[in-house]
Amino acid sequence: MITFEKENNKFNFRVAGIAIHDNRILLHTTLKDDFWNLPGGRVEFNESTDLTILREIKEELDIEVRIEELLFVNEDFFEYDGKKYHEICFYYLITFPLGHEIIRIDDEFYGIEDEGRLIFKWFLIDQLIELNVYPEILRTELLKLKANNQIHHFVNHQ
Repeated sequence: MITFEKENNKFNFRVAGIAIHDNRILLHTTLKDDFWNLPGGRVEFNESTDLTILREIKEELDIEVRIEELLFVNEDFFEYDGKKYHEICFYYLITFPLGHEIIRIDDEFYGIEDEGRLIFKWFLIDQLIELNVYPEILRTELLKLKANNQIHHFVNHQ
C-alpha cells in the first residue's frame, strides 16, 4: 500500500466509496474511534484508484460493487494517533448489486476484514451535518457535488 512515514508525519494515498441508497449513505467506524468515515482503503503500488475501490469493498464486505463515477479528490491534513497526516483520497460513487441485502440493513453491522474490525451503518444524508464524520467536507459538499456532476479538488487543513 502507498503510505509513508517520516518522523511524526504520515502520508496516505487512499480511495473511498460513496454508497448512497434511499437517501442514505454508508459509513464505517471502529471501536476505538469516535468518528465515522467512508469505506475504502489505501492504494497499492501499480494499482489504479478505480481498481482499488473495487478491491477494498470486496475485502471489507465481500461484495462486488459497480463504480458510477469519480466525484471528487480530497487532500486532507489532520492529526490521528499522535501523527500528522497528509492524505490524498479519490472518492468514487459506487452502487451495490440491485436487491442486495446490504441495502436493507437498518442497524450497525460488522464487516468481514480483520475479524470484523470495521462497524458499518447507513445514515440519512441529512444526518451528516450532525455526525462526527471525516473528511468534514462530506457534511456540506456531498449533495452539491452530486448535483453539479463536476470533479473537484479540495484541500483541507485542520
